[in-house]
Amino acid sequence: MRNIVITGSASGIGAACKAQFQTTGDRVVGIDLSDADIAADLSTQSGRDAAIAATLAYTEGKIDGLILSAGLSGMYHPGDVTLSVNYFGSVELLDALRPAMEGRPNACAIGLVSNSSQFDVDYDDPMVTALLEGNEEKCRQMVLGLDRGAAYRFSKHALARAIRRRASIWGPLGVRINAIVPGMTETPMVDALKQDPEVGPLLDLLPIPVGRKGNASEMAKVIAFLLSEDASYIHGTMVWVDGGTDAAIRPDLF
Repeated sequence: MRNIVITGSASGIGAACKAQFQTTGDRVVGIDLSDADIAADLSTQSGRDAAIAATLAYTEGKIDGLILSAGLSGMYHPGDVTLSVNYFGSVELLDALRPAMEGRPNACAIGLVSNSSQFDVDYDDPMVTALLEGNEEKCRQMVLGLDRGAAYRFSKHALARAIRRRASIWGPLGVRINAIVPGMTETPMVDALKQDPEVGPLLDLLPIPVGRKGNASEMAKVIAFLLSEDASYIHGTMVWVDGGTDAAIRPDLF
């Protein structure tokens, strides 16, 4: 029986992952603000520290899969809080829990990025640099006054690069690390955005070549594959699960 740790397990893709792995007989440890095995606020250092300690206690220091699904859209939360949850709430758990994955057969961590992380983001933007350097307080100050979606775009972009950067270190330790890049997915987060008078109409303009939005269960099934033996040679990879949106917008970039 594997120990699968899921942040953001109470709703959306995290909840779908919880249901997916419970059906396969895995032991799931969920982390969220409430309605989870571990209640913790990943926007704060104390909350992240508490989540890490509780996770290690629950799993007895043995983790087979880590799924980082906790995240905020940035539209209805302060930008600094969004940055802290989306980026620091992921990378700090990645690094702190990696030792508990070493030596486990086919251990793997999965981050959730977003196809919007490539939209209008300068790879050399000072915000991205500060995130990758791990300067949380500087980032929280820099994001103040930026547009409503900036914290989400920057945090998800930096998270993708943080995951890629760890691949060369994690591989020799026997731990795989990958990410999925969801597109428009039917989740409570997207439902709220669709009701927004400013953002809602823009969502309808995004091309989805397959002709429909995705659902959380589809994302969970891709994650389940990435954590399986069938994916044992997939490492350091971004897997787009967006119905072709990225290919439609950036056909010559990959």
